[in-house]
Amino acid sequence: MKKSASIFGFFAILGSVVLDIWYGAWRLYVHFGGAPLWLYRIGMILAVIYVFSMFKIVFIFQNKFVTTIGIIAGYLAVFVPFLTFSLGLVHIAMLAIDVSLILSGLFAVAIAFALTLVGVVLGNMIFVRKTEIKIPKLEHQVTIMQISDAHIGVLYGEKHLSKIVKKTNLHNPDIVVVTGDLTETKAALKQKMLRPLSGLNAVAYFVEGNHDTYTGLDGVLDEIRKQNVRVLHNEMVKTHGIQLVGLDYLKADEGTYDMHAVENRSTVKSVLSKMKIDPALPAVVAIHNATGVEYAEAAGVDLMISGHTHRGQVFPFTLLTKMAYHYNGGLYDTGKTKIFVSGGAGGVVCRMRLGSVNEINLLKLVPENVE
Repeated sequence: MKKSASIFGFFAILGSVVLDIWYGAWRLYVHFGGAPLWLYRIGMILAVIYVFSMFKIVFIFQNKFVTTIGIIAGYLAVFVPFLTFSLGLVHIAMLAIDVSLILSGLFAVAIAFALTLVGVVLGNMIFVRKTEIKIPKLEHQVTIMQISDAHIGVLYGEKHLSKIVKKTNLHNPDIVVVTGDLTETKAALKQKMLRPLSGLNAVAYFVEGNHDTYTGLDGVLDEIRKQNVRVLHNEMVKTHGIQLVGLDYLKADEGTYDMHAVENRSTVKSVLSKMKIDPALPAVVAIHNATGVEYAEAAGVDLMISGHTHRGQVFPFTLLTKMAYHYNGGLYDTGKTKIFVSGGAGGVVCRMRLGSVNEINLLKLVPENVE
């Protein structure tokens, strides 16, 4: 399913680009004229080239100026498809309603701008989502603040992470678990953007995500340790009456396809099969991608907490991730192991949210017999 969804995603993006250049440019020409159609299409092509080139440039020249125009490119990457979509809606409406071409064109632009603006506003906010989870064998309540997918480095920087830490401290969790993709580029390390982590009031643990690997995992882990955050590298700690297992970014098993390259030859299956989990104590697994649930069940794990999906981040990708990921967002109960997937505290490509929000997750673990 994931493989077919990733292929579908590629062709969906390609199809969107073609639609923008062919249909979107044509509808702009119909509504506004003033220049030949080919000029509208060249303008659309240039916009597409700008967006895709900036996605590469921001990783090479990591400074504030490039970051700013990269953020603008991200906004444009969403605005253009929204514009094509709104032009299509207006086109359909005009089949039944006689209205001025210029006014209807301006209305389409206004729709696209409004959707983009809402996305920008939501992309700069952070929400705390609270979830109660009943856990067998748990003797007393434990609160975990899960922070996932902050993607600090390009779109989001030190200020964003400071907001996350401040909101976390306001809720006084027993422990903090960072489930990967804390960083996006080496700018997070060069500019010391992870310093706010040292301000966490609770004991904090970290497991790696695929983007932390892209940033340069050794450097990320070194910087995280400097902020008094403990890295869990396929290991377990006992804290607050639970067994907290931290896993690397792993495939479920050797036969599992992953759309993100995984150099680690270990798997969820191989690591958990060797781990000595005490069946008398609750066990919580923290792993960036919610995979290998069947092996977690076999090992006696009560709860798996993950991120990775962003819940799609921006519509219509919010629909696509429901196809790509069996566990896309929220709490799932398989009967033996519960799975919680965070929508993440940041984003990629664009500093926007639409159909999802930036979230950190206060997980209230309570004994199963508590009503």
